[in-house]
Amino acid sequence: MKRICWFSRHRPLECQKEALKKMFGSEVQIVQDPQPFSSAEEISKRYRAGNFDDMVIVAPLSVLAKLVELGIKPLWCQMDVTESRQESDLTYNGRHYKFNRFRRVKMVHVEFED
Repeated sequence: MKRICWFSRHRPLECQKEALKKMFGSEVQIVQDPQPFSSAEEISKRYRAGNFDDMVIVAPLSVLAKLVELGIKPLWCQMDVTESRQESDLTYNGRHYKFNRFRRVKMVHVEFED
């Protein structure tokens, strides 16, 4: 059985659970860690202490970049903005979102222009 740590204050949606089952098998165990974190190092310690096989995380880009530096390539949940509530899986702060897929974070690169 694969154990996935879900680092988010929001519980996984049914469609997200189903996507993880397709990725890891029907016996996947998703363990939510909704506790706030102060750094990528703290996330890494909690992840490794829990002996998880993988991680889904909602975090700022700087935290994702540091996790990759620490040797963890987490899954990122791609949610697309939709126009209507009927086609969405989630409504948050008045905006409607539809789950698209999970994507593996391999690198974070931000390029700015003046």
